[in-house]
Amino acid sequence: MTIAHPRIGMDRYIDAEWMALAAGVVRGEMTQEALRERIANEVPGTEVRRKVIGILNRMWQPADSAGQELARQAAELVARSEGDRLAAFEAVAIGAYPYFRQVVENVGRLMRLQGTCTAGEVHRRMFEQYGKRTTIDQATSYGFKTMVSWGMIQRQPDQRLAPATAQQVSAAARKVLDAAANRSRHSVSPLASTDPILFPFS
Repeated sequence: MTIAHPRIGMDRYIDAEWMALAAGVVRGEMTQEALRERIANEVPGTEVRRKVIGILNRMWQPADSAGQELARQAAELVARSEGDRLAAFEAVAIGAYPYFRQVVENVGRLMRLQGTCTAGEVHRRMFEQYGKRTTIDQATSYGFKTMVSWGMIQRQPDQRLAPATAQQVSAAARKVLDAAANRSRHSVSPLASTDPILFPFS
C-alpha cells in the first residue's frame, strides 16, 4: 500500500521584504506584476521564482473568503509596529501552511523549555511527524531562514537558534493570530498565552 506523505507546500525561503511587498498588493498599493518583477530581480532560477510567487500568493491571495479576510486584516497590520508586522507574517503563513506552523510550534516549545535549541532538535521532531526525507530536511531549514528574516529567531555564534527580541502585539494583531491558528488547526479556541506559536511575542 502506498503511503501519502503530508503536503509541505512552504518549501522555499521567504524574505521579510517580499512579505511586506505582497501585503502591499493586498492593500492595493502595488500591482501583482510589480511584485513579480521584484522577485525576478532577486531570485535566480525560473522554477524557484515560480515557487516563491506561488507561496506568497497562497498566503496573501487565498481562494476562500475566510482566507481573504484574514489576509486583508493581516495586510493592514504590516504598516503598523514591528510586532504587528511579525504577527501578520506569521498569521498568513500558518493559516496557509500547516507545515510551517508545526516548525514554529516545535521551535517555540523547545525555546520555552530550554531558552535556545539546535536545528537538529527541530529536524528530529519534524522527521517524527513527516518521515525522514530530504524534502523535510530542506523545508525545515528554509523555515529557519525565513524565521530569521522575519525577526522570530536569531542564530547564535555556535549556530544554536535563539529567540529574537520579543515583540509587543496589539489586540487586533492577537485576534488575527487567533484566527490563523484556528484556521490551521481546525479549532475554535483562542490562543493561550503559553501557546508555542506566540513565542516571538512578549
